[in-house]
This record gives sequence, structure tokens and C-alpha cells, in this order.
Amino acid sequence: MEFRYLLYLPLITTVNYCYYSLFLIYKYIEMNDRSSINIKDGRSTIKQPQIDTLEVLYKYRFGSRKLIANLLKVNEKTLYKKLIVLVKHGLIGSKLDNKSKIKGLPVAYYLAPKGLKFLQSLEKHTHITDKIIKSSYRDKSASETTIVHSFDVFSQILALIQPYPLLKAYLRRDMSRFSYFPKTLPDAFLSLSDGNTTKRFFFDYISDSQERKAFFQRVYTYIDFFDQGGWNITNTETPVLLFVAEKASTERRIRRLIKGVISKMDLSEEIAAYTTTKKAIERIDSDAAIWTSIDEPDELISLVACDT
Repeated sequence: MEFRYLLYLPLITTVNYCYYSLFLIYKYIEMNDRSSINIKDGRSTIKQPQIDTLEVLYKYRFGSRKLIANLLKVNEKTLYKKLIVLVKHGLIGSKLDNKSKIKGLPVAYYLAPKGLKFLQSLEKHTHITDKIIKSSYRDKSASETTIVHSFDVFSQILALIQPYPLLKAYLRRDMSRFSYFPKTLPDAFLSLSDGNTTKRFFFDYISDSQERKAFFQRVYTYIDFFDQGGWNITNTETPVLLFVAEKASTERRIRRLIKGVISKMDLSEEIAAYTTTKKAIERIDSDAAIWTSIDEPDELISLVACDT
């Protein structure tokens, strides 16, 4: 009896091992299938905090871990774990080449086409078009200049939200939904409610490397659009133009260019333009008086005091 049992023992062990192996393979396939379904419909694997991260990247196009964490008011380490999961599932991408790393630039996160398709499948994001998804394929190979510019705009809007909690910012992907914006879109469209009034602004960050001709054309396009009645369909006041210059010397240069544009045009209404510097906006306090009119460069005023 004992000999017979010893004879069958290897066979029993082999059968059990095969059964257990097949069971593990089955569970692995089942888990992967369930995971892909959950990611697709957004009900289990991808939860609201992760959706919030996707929405931020949709809005700002590129973001660092610090910028995203500051906007969402979450811990950076906690956010990092979420980012890793999203990268793993192919919903977002990360970019940091050797040159950027040497310069001390952070990892840039962006929405992958799969992430855009996921958002598009959600009820409140049906406005995301296939055109936007198609154009997102370029983000993987975006230049360092483009990414740094996105970081700067992101950072500056975060700084403005501190003294103005009611400030609403709409980035280019947001603006593309509406037909009443000019073809040349600003970096951001800002809306600030102050009591019974709402002030609106076209916001642009101007780096020191911005070509004079390109900036001149941008300002001309805005002013011509307003002067030709392009904004009239909104039944609101013409937005104020806001320009953040990388340096004080850049600010002086763009102020001259703005005046040059206005002097060359026979305008039917006055266009208001204000400037400040990157340094000033980074050090903004509760007083928030950092803006100067192109007509009165020595007087610092706050955003709520910028009039059309």
C-alpha cells in the first residue's frame, strides 16, 4: 500500500502543479481584461483623483509634478504614485531628455492620445474632438522651448490665483471650443468676478527670445479682431490685454511695440494693455499691484483696477 502511494505521488504532484499553473494564467488574463475594461469605462481602476490629474494635463498641455500638485492641493509624493499608474496604463506620457536634465528642468507630463480618448468617453468631456486627439501626437516630440513656455504660463496662473481665488483661467484647448475667439489664441483667457462686474483678459507670457515681428503681429491680430467687431457676439466688454515679460528689458521692448501697433491703426475704440514681469508675478502678494498701463508706466495697479 505504501509502495503504491509512493508510485502515484509524483503523478499527483504534477497534476496539481499543472492545475495551479493554469489557474494562475487564467487569473492573470482575467485581471488584464478587467483592467482594460475598467480603464476604458473609468469606473474602477481610474478613480476621480486620477481623472483630476488628466483634466489638469488636458488644460495646461504640459505640467511638472510640483505644478500639478500645487494646483490640485495634494502631496507631491502621493501625486507621483498616481502619475506612475497613469504612465503605466499609457494614459499620460513623461518627457525629460539629457539636455533638459542637465539644466535642472523637471519631468514634463502630458496627456497621451489614449488619455484624451479616455476623457472623451466621459460625459462632461464630449467636447474633446478627434482633431485635438490627433494633434496630441506631437506632444511626445515637443521642443524644450514649448514645454518651458507651458510651465511658465502654468506657474504664473497659479501665482495669480493666490490673491484672486475667484479667477478662472481658460487655456488654448478650452478656447478652441468657442468660435468667438480669434484664430491667434492667447496663452490664456482670464475671467475675474468682482462684485457685480466681471473683468476679462487676454493673457500672454513673452519670453526674451520672442521675435519682435512675431510679437508685433500677435498684438496687431488681437487689436484688429476687436476693432472689427469680432468680440461683439459675446455682448461683453472688450478684454484687457495682459503681457508678462520674462525680463524688465523685455517689458520695455514690448511696451514700445504695443504703442507702435496702436499708433499705426485707426481704432474705433480704445484698447487697454498692461504689462508686468515674470519676477513680479512670482513675488505677487495680497496687494497684487504689479501691472502697469502702457500709458502710465510708473503707476503700479492690481488686476481688478485694470480698466478697458
